[in-house]
Amino acid sequence: MDFRSLIPHAAIVAAFVVLSFAYFQPVVMGKELRQQDNTHAVGAAQELIEYEQATGERAQWTNSMFGGMPAYQIKSDTRTNVYYQLNRLFRLGLPYHTVAIVFLYMLGFYVLGLSMGLGRWLSVIGAVAFAFGSYNLIIIVAGHITKAYAIALMPVVMGGLLMIFRGQRIVGGAFTAVGLGMELAYNHVQITYYLGLAALVMVAFRLAEAIKQKALPDFAKDCAVAVGAVVLAILPGTTNLWTTYEYGEYSIRGASELKQTAAAENASDGLDKEYALSWSYGIHETPTLLIPNIVGGASEAIGHDLKSVQAAPPQIRDYVAQQSKYWGGRAFTSGPVYAGAIVVMLFFIGCFFYRGREKWWLIAATVLSIFLAWGKNFMPFTDLMFYYFPLYNKFRTVEMALVIASLTIPMLGLLGLRELYENPELIRYRTGQFFAAVGIPAAFALLIVVSPTALYDFLSADEAAQLGALKAQDQSGVYAILEQSIVDARIELARTDAWRTLVFILLGSSALWFYGVRRIGANYALGALALLTLIDLWGIDKRYLNDSHFVPSSALGEEFTLSQADKFIKADPEPHRVMALYVNPFNEVFTSYHHHSVGGYHGAKLRRYQDLIDAYLAPDWSALREALQKQDIEAIDNVLNQSGALAMLNTKYLIYNPQAQPLYNDNALGAAWFVSEVREAQSPDEALALVGEVDLGQTAIVEAADLVGFANANANEEENEGEDAIRRTLYTPDRLEYTSNASSDRVAVFSEIFYPAGWRAFIDGDEVPIHRANYVLRALAIPAGQHTIEFRFEPTSVAAGKAMSIAGSILAMLAVAGAVVWKLRELRIKN
Repeated sequence: MDFRSLIPHAAIVAAFVVLSFAYFQPVVMGKELRQQDNTHAVGAAQELIEYEQATGERAQWTNSMFGGMPAYQIKSDTRTNVYYQLNRLFRLGLPYHTVAIVFLYMLGFYVLGLSMGLGRWLSVIGAVAFAFGSYNLIIIVAGHITKAYAIALMPVVMGGLLMIFRGQRIVGGAFTAVGLGMELAYNHVQITYYLGLAALVMVAFRLAEAIKQKALPDFAKDCAVAVGAVVLAILPGTTNLWTTYEYGEYSIRGASELKQTAAAENASDGLDKEYALSWSYGIHETPTLLIPNIVGGASEAIGHDLKSVQAAPPQIRDYVAQQSKYWGGRAFTSGPVYAGAIVVMLFFIGCFFYRGREKWWLIAATVLSIFLAWGKNFMPFTDLMFYYFPLYNKFRTVEMALVIASLTIPMLGLLGLRELYENPELIRYRTGQFFAAVGIPAAFALLIVVSPTALYDFLSADEAAQLGALKAQDQSGVYAILEQSIVDARIELARTDAWRTLVFILLGSSALWFYGVRRIGANYALGALALLTLIDLWGIDKRYLNDSHFVPSSALGEEFTLSQADKFIKADPEPHRVMALYVNPFNEVFTSYHHHSVGGYHGAKLRRYQDLIDAYLAPDWSALREALQKQDIEAIDNVLNQSGALAMLNTKYLIYNPQAQPLYNDNALGAAWFVSEVREAQSPDEALALVGEVDLGQTAIVEAADLVGFANANANEEENEGEDAIRRTLYTPDRLEYTSNASSDRVAVFSEIFYPAGWRAFIDGDEVPIHRANYVLRALAIPAGQHTIEFRFEPTSVAAGKAMSIAGSILAMLAVAGAVVWKLRELRIKN
């Protein structure tokens, strides 16, 4: 093998590094990007980080959020996964949250381009087109880091699969195994799921082709290699996949146990449909792939800079400037999914000029991606997927499905460009098709320039209804003027970007035309396309991720500085939980960073805990905020006295002002307590209802199914408490100890979340069954006398998963090494 042939590739990889640093220039100056979801991750994982620093051990459970949940849903342990180590290697030590992501975007598509036979320079154009698609940059500023890395590896996996189905089974299988294994190591299952859908589309077309050509044996061999590669990818990541699947059964992504919820019209065995589809891309939004500001771009104020705002009547000018640019229909958005004017133009060129076997599945996958992203705006198709397609209803934010189009559009575009690059005479001989390919996106952009209201009214449905009602009651006509001013401002945004798109299409198509008629050489044409693509996408990306988003490194983490309320609470040595009142406690992690919170932020809370939030905790929070606003001390006391949910969760402190002493809840029941009665509930619905009806300090609510083996459950209804006591003596995130002293057999309720997949209980070293009480908590039957009680979180999925991960890592390394040896041997024979 001539290693000198690798020098051009090494130079291109180096250029990718330089380009990535150029985009994130503030990183060079020591600044860092403030990312919301990364902040959430830091807050959620702090207890785990502190525990590991103090003990050197990794806990599998944390009590920092939602009363308690598995830690591997917040901070997974990937030490046994060889692909995790490969991910670190391929990041080249570049800044993890910024530079390394864009670098891998480009590198991943470059590998795909080479596997498709595009050659170096076409692959570079594709790498730029894919990497700088607006969605891929917007998710970085949002802090969706693992999602970004999973997207970066999609091209590698797809390239490996294409190699397999082109007969390069050994090398393709190795690429598929490594690429998919590295992607799975980032543990963003939803992105991998969409990648799987794209792969299924490709395989379906290959099957149809095999049937037509009577080549089913070869197809079967290809599929066998692909399945083997998938197995090699999955095995080293068994721990993450197993625990995620296991947790899914008990989380909001599993079926509800409540009859009323399960009987609802839109119920499924996954997420609530309304919740899952809340972030659906509007049908009218889809042209953002071509014109970024066609529905306003991001949810930010219009501002005073637009000419149409300056032309508005003075009395409404400020009001218009404060309205959102975005009017597309979602609650809010950080920016559009923009594929690029030239990239979309090349996609149509691929549709007209590329005749290879990849054409139709790429078109089909692109259309599928768009249909999926439409979500609630295309319910016949969405219902079919949501209720009948495996696992589809486990995921939310369906607009994310556009990651498929973000990959397939440049793939087909580059295949089309290759046709013109290798056969420039096609431009002259098939002029009509060339102008059709260029004309379709150009004509749409021109229509928005000339007559934008022909397709859009530039108001959201809610805005149109509100302004319509106001106009009907208004005699002065001011609301009609207001409406028109808002529409004019949004038209200006759309028209400006339509002009921009039109110019880039004209410049890009001109470069191709002049190449086709032999006025410029191939290098100049490709260089022009690469530069224009980069300028186009870079300019849009900088609207949503620019230098203003960076802060000095010292500023990161300021939001977690101990407040006066935090200091006061931390001085209390007794166990307790905390609720924040000044923010939505179920969508923040600042409390979780320092305390055990009844709230938190996570996309897959335990289903039963979400039920408790909906039924009690959220209404209690709202009632407390209302009472605080009125400064009604009696109302505050009433809420706390009546809230059995807050009491049983041992919610001792409520922060209403971070810089003030928190409210104290003297109704909190403590870490554990004895009850004098066990009340049987016939169903989960009844159990949840009883939480708000009985005295939880005296009564434990146990569902009929959990009473099995609960000996002497009602043996202590008489007043026999006396000096009986139970208290917690040891706390670690996944191990708890208590001591009890009782004159007779008792039932104890523990203010700890019941989770059957891993928690074990021991009394004086002997294992005993854990019973679910009060809908979400744990209860034990405690014998008379003095005893030591221990809870340990020891999920089989973690222990067995690690063993399988180690074995899988060894097997994967041997298989890939074997593929490399085989390929090197083949090259030596050829040479």
